[in-house]
Amino acid sequence: MKQLGFFLNATFCLAAGLCLYACSGNPEQPAPTPEPGNNPEPGSESLFPAKLGEALPAWSEGTLDIHTISTGRGECSFFIMPDGTTMMIDAAGSLITHDVVAKDPDVSAEPLPARPSISVSSGTAIADYVKHFNPHGKTVDYWVCSHFDTDHMGNFPETYADLCPVSASIGKHPDGKFYLNGINEVGTLLDFKKIIDRGYTTPLDRSGEKRFKDYIRFLDWTKTAKGTVYETAKAGHTDQLRLNHSPAAYSGFSIRVLCSGGYYWTGNGDNARFNLPQNADGSPDTDAIKMMSPKENIYSIAMMLKWGNFDFFTGGDLQYNNRGICSWLDSEAPLCDVVGKVEVMKANHHGNNNANSPELMEKLSPQTLLINTWRDGQPKPGALKDIVETSPYVDIFATGVSAEQKTKIAAYSQRFASYDGHIVVRVAANGTYKVFILDDSNQNYTVKAIHGPYKSK
Repeated sequence: MKQLGFFLNATFCLAAGLCLYACSGNPEQPAPTPEPGNNPEPGSESLFPAKLGEALPAWSEGTLDIHTISTGRGECSFFIMPDGTTMMIDAAGSLITHDVVAKDPDVSAEPLPARPSISVSSGTAIADYVKHFNPHGKTVDYWVCSHFDTDHMGNFPETYADLCPVSASIGKHPDGKFYLNGINEVGTLLDFKKIIDRGYTTPLDRSGEKRFKDYIRFLDWTKTAKGTVYETAKAGHTDQLRLNHSPAAYSGFSIRVLCSGGYYWTGNGDNARFNLPQNADGSPDTDAIKMMSPKENIYSIAMMLKWGNFDFFTGGDLQYNNRGICSWLDSEAPLCDVVGKVEVMKANHHGNNNANSPELMEKLSPQTLLINTWRDGQPKPGALKDIVETSPYVDIFATGVSAEQKTKIAAYSQRFASYDGHIVVRVAANGTYKVFILDDSNQNYTVKAIHGPYKSK
C-alpha cells in the first residue's frame, strides 16, 4: 500500500515533500514522510474536489464515506456506503468533566474539551453532524454499539449527578422514562432502522444494572415508537450489515462481524467459536469469567469492511493486557488468524497502551490510522511505538490531542498528519481515497486540511 505523491519522479523527494506539506492545509503540522517509491495516480488531482475553508461537498452515489466524529466525550463513527446505506458505530456520551475529575478520586485523566462546546450535548452534536451529511436526513439504517462502556453509549447520569452540573441537568424522556444521554438521546433525534449490540445478557447478565435498565427502556421505546429492529451481533456473519438500497450494483461490498461478546469468526464460512472459559456443554463458564473481572472492552464488536481493493478494520476497545495471567484476556489475539492487511484502521481503545498489539498491527499493517481520542493521555507513546514499528509509513489522524500529550509523543510526530478535528475518509470505486479534516469547533464542518490521494493495494 503506497501513499500517492504529486510528482512523477520519486527522486524529487524534496519537491514532493513540499507539495504534500502545502496541500495538507495545516501549516503547523508537516506532512508525514511518504513511503519510498510513491507514484501518482493519473487524474488523481481532481478526485473529490474540495476547498479549504469551505464546507465538505456532500457524499455522492458510488462513494464510501467513513466519518470519525469529534465530540471530546467518546467515540462515534458514521458510514455512508456506496449505495447510500448508512451505519453509525457508537454514540459518545461520557459525562466525565473537569468537575468529576477534581472531586472523584477514582476518576483520573482529564477529558479533552467538549466539541463543539460543553453547551451542546454529545447526542445533539452527533445527531446534527449526521443530519448534515446523511443523504436520508435523520433516517439511519444501522446503529452498532461496539461495547457497553459509557464513552461509547452514554453515562448513567445519576453516577455523577452530585459532582457535575452537566449530569444533574440531564432529564428523562417523557414517554420512555429513560435518561437523554448518549445513544438514548441520539435515538430520539435520529430514526434507526436496526440496532445491533453484543448482547447484554451474555456472557454475563447485566440486565439488572441501573444503567442497562435505562438502556433497555430506550430499546423498548424505540421498538414501539419508531419500529426499530433490535438484534445481537453474530460473529462471522456478513448478512447482518448489508447494503439496503442497491446491493446488486455493489457486489464487491461487504461487512463481516469478526467478533462480539467473546465469540470469534473461525475463518470458515460464518462459523464462530467462544474464546472465553466454557462449561462442558459449551455455555459460558460465568464463574470463571467473573473470577478474572474482565473489562467490558474484551467483549467489543470488531468488523471488517471490504469494498473491492479497499479494506477497513474497526474493533471498539479490544485490548490485550493481562494475557500473561489468562490467555483469553487478550481479545485481539484471536483476530490475528483471520485478518489481513487493510488500508484504513480505527485504532483500538483510543490508542492506549493495552491495545493495538504488535501481533495484530503486523497483520493489519494499516496505511492510514484513525484515533478517536477523548481524554488527556491519548494516544499513548507505547502504543504508537508498536504501531510505527510495524507500519513505519502509516499516516495517523487523531480527533484531539492535548498540548501536553503532543510533547510526550513527539518522537512520533512525523507520522501524525492531523491532531484534531472530524476525520472523513472518502473512497472511490477503484479504492483511491482522500482524508479530509473538518473543523470541530463549530457546526459548519468546513475543511481545514486535505490529505492524499492514497491508493489501495
